Amino acid sequence: MTTFVLFAAFLLCLGIGMPILWAMGFSTVAALAFGDLSMPAAWLSQQVLRGADSIYLAAIPLFLFSGELMNRGGLTRRLISLADYLFGRFTGGLGFVNVATAFVYGGISGSATADTSAVAKLMIPAMESQGYPRSYAAAITAASGTLGIIVPPSVIFILYGVLTNTSIGGLFLAGVVPGAVIAVAFLVTSWIIAKRNGYHGRTSDKTFRQFLQDVLYALPALAMPFFIIGTILSGLATATEAAALSVVYALAAGGLVYRELTWKEVGHALVETVSGTGAVMLIVAIATPFAWILTVEQLPHAVSGLIETAGAGPVGTVAMVILILLFVGTWLDLGPALIILAPILAPVLSQAGLQPFQIGVLFTVALGVGLYTPPVGTNLFVVCNVGRVEIGAVTRQLVPFWIASLVVLVLLAAFPALSEWLPGLLGN
Repeated sequence: MTTFVLFAAFLLCLGIGMPILWAMGFSTVAALAFGDLSMPAAWLSQQVLRGADSIYLAAIPLFLFSGELMNRGGLTRRLISLADYLFGRFTGGLGFVNVATAFVYGGISGSATADTSAVAKLMIPAMESQGYPRSYAAAITAASGTLGIIVPPSVIFILYGVLTNTSIGGLFLAGVVPGAVIAVAFLVTSWIIAKRNGYHGRTSDKTFRQFLQDVLYALPALAMPFFIIGTILSGLATATEAAALSVVYALAAGGLVYRELTWKEVGHALVETVSGTGAVMLIVAIATPFAWILTVEQLPHAVSGLIETAGAGPVGTVAMVILILLFVGTWLDLGPALIILAPILAPVLSQAGLQPFQIGVLFTVALGVGLYTPPVGTNLFVVCNVGRVEIGAVTRQLVPFWIASLVVLVLLAAFPALSEWLPGLLGN
């Protein structure tokens, strides 16, 4: 009865256009008021506070802040300049530059939205000036922006680790190879599209000396992910402490190396960080009692039993869960979807024989597809706003990238080593 009231109220609130944050809150109150759970009056506020009371969640604003600092310190422009020299000459070269920049920037920002926004502002105009359709430039930027939640450090991996009690350092390592696989898949997709449409490369007018200068300037940015993961693996710092060190690193790189980071820019970065963190933490706090009710009502066991009754087997079970994640990801933002589904479906995948880090990566990649899929795709709205292009035009250009993502999901599900090898190698 409680589960029915919870979901009925949740769907009703969404149906009348209520923001998802308040929909989860109101549906939780409705479930407590009209369901068969008997909880003390103070329970709800205690659960909300407990949801946000985790030392590991403190890493989220710190990683977001360091990413903002690096971007405002001139990082994105230098990464694009370096990638353009390396890949710009190939067929569809600017598409390669786009994906490569997103991959590296993802290792700094930890956020898909930040990754997409930073790259879109520079790459969409650059690609359009070289003859690429604006809709295609926006599409590849939206798709490659999801690398920000796969390549470590990832805010979503932190959230998943807290929700499922999985090692955050291990999840960071588990995202490296899948992130590279996704990047290669998008590069191949971009090359095929460029070949079919005649998007030629261009010869860089830079000298080798200028290229070496770009490499030198980009080194602090390229070294940052290794610095973060290295401090965690060596035992020098926890994930939260590494996030704090990344802020110091970003301040030093932007202020002393690049010399473009002013106190005014630091203030702007702080405002953006507070805004982004506030949204994430509110969702985590409000969603905690919602997810707790699902667990107490034994919904994970019910779903697992339902799948077993259907006789799907391990392969069928994994396929069904991936389809659910893809569907829900198109209708819910990534954070709420993860908070609601992880307690329900992660145990189902574990019973199907998948490994802990593999499950975390599958969750993140599958839900991440929703970031560039209508009707709620956050990355999609970002690129359409920056590039001033219609959603319909961008959506048509995204079809090949959806196919590439599905292929990657199959590979991640079929080959656990893609996610488990690096954490196992480094003893995590």
